[in-house]
Amino acid sequence: MQELQRKRCLEYAEHITALCNVPVSVLDVQQKQFINTGRPNLCRDCAYAKCSGVNTHLYGSNEAYRWNGQYIYYCPLGLVYAAASVVDESGRLEASLIAGPMIVGDPQDTLFDLPEPSMAEAVSALPTMTTANVTHLAAILSASAAYAAGIPNSRAMGFVYEQEKILNSIYEARDKLLSQGENIYPIEYEKRLYNLICTHDKAGAQQLLNELIGHIYCASNFDLHTIKVRAMELIVLLSRAAIDAGADVQEIFLFNTNYISEIEKFDSLEDLSIWLSGIMHRFINYSFDFTQVKHSDIVYKVMEYVKSNYASKITLDDVAKHVYLSRSYLSSVFKEETGYSLFNYINRVRVEKSKLYLLDNSISLVDVAAMCGFEDQSYFTKVFKKATGVSPKKYRDSRGNIALAKSSNKASTKSK
Repeated sequence: MQELQRKRCLEYAEHITALCNVPVSVLDVQQKQFINTGRPNLCRDCAYAKCSGVNTHLYGSNEAYRWNGQYIYYCPLGLVYAAASVVDESGRLEASLIAGPMIVGDPQDTLFDLPEPSMAEAVSALPTMTTANVTHLAAILSASAAYAAGIPNSRAMGFVYEQEKILNSIYEARDKLLSQGENIYPIEYEKRLYNLICTHDKAGAQQLLNELIGHIYCASNFDLHTIKVRAMELIVLLSRAAIDAGADVQEIFLFNTNYISEIEKFDSLEDLSIWLSGIMHRFINYSFDFTQVKHSDIVYKVMEYVKSNYASKITLDDVAKHVYLSRSYLSSVFKEETGYSLFNYINRVRVEKSKLYLLDNSISLVDVAAMCGFEDQSYFTKVFKKATGVSPKKYRDSRGNIALAKSSNKASTKSK
């Protein structure tokens, strides 16, 4: 980071922290480390095995860069962060402002889904925000990041990553080909690249990718139109490899549709190189670094959706559209991350919500069922009893003391 950018980022991180009572950290994306003491201390002390430390926030930073400067995301523990990207004069992602961790909504909901019980006390002490306030905070972060960069984030959407490295690869490949008197595109490189991505060899894939792009330029005699065609072929190859490595099919296809329209806009090799470099790195990052973080982010966004809509009919299609994934991929990720199906989680939330209403004797059991999204009272009773071991009526009669309700059940059985 440039010194002026660094100074501005630290200054505004301090201002926002003091104003909002939410810790704001400065992450140097290129160095992959926090540069101020306001960094998320809970990350440092987190006991959850699936938490990936700084990688979680590199994911948030890259998503902010992708989505016009700001992004709100969940860490694997289920806590909320907001990120705003800071770019240099050429548009390269340099750093980010990270606000969090925060609890959004009812703290009990967050504790209910907390995957690491030993963190409950530390999580309970975190600031609680509304969804609207987190959105406002993200906007303030983005404006501060734009000031720190000296240019608006909207000008930085070329996905610029290590332009110098890729250009060096192009020239090295050209010199090598010229010295050999050859100008043949090495098709076997594509097969090797595909295998490296599928086997999660990040270093090997990155090195071979840089060489392959250089060969594309040289084999195309630096003709812009031909390079565009070959670049799209390479993107398709990377797409297939990313899908086989675990990426979502519909998401990748959506990206590719956008790439086709974007690539036609370039009228210089330099601009195309910058864009292509970013696209290639993006595939590499999503195939290797961010899979776990992204899956956690998806799962907690699904949980938030369910908690906000439990009283209504919720379909798998509704949830899949909310997180921009296919039904099958969402079901697979949710089951893998939580250990239970989305359908079971919806019922789990509804049962927990119904417990509060059952303590109010003025609300009939029929109304409790309807208020919690169950189709009818009999189905509500069936689901509730399976989850708790007692019927809704027994739970109400015992004032929420399940152990007492169960003992009452046993006594009734013996008397019969």
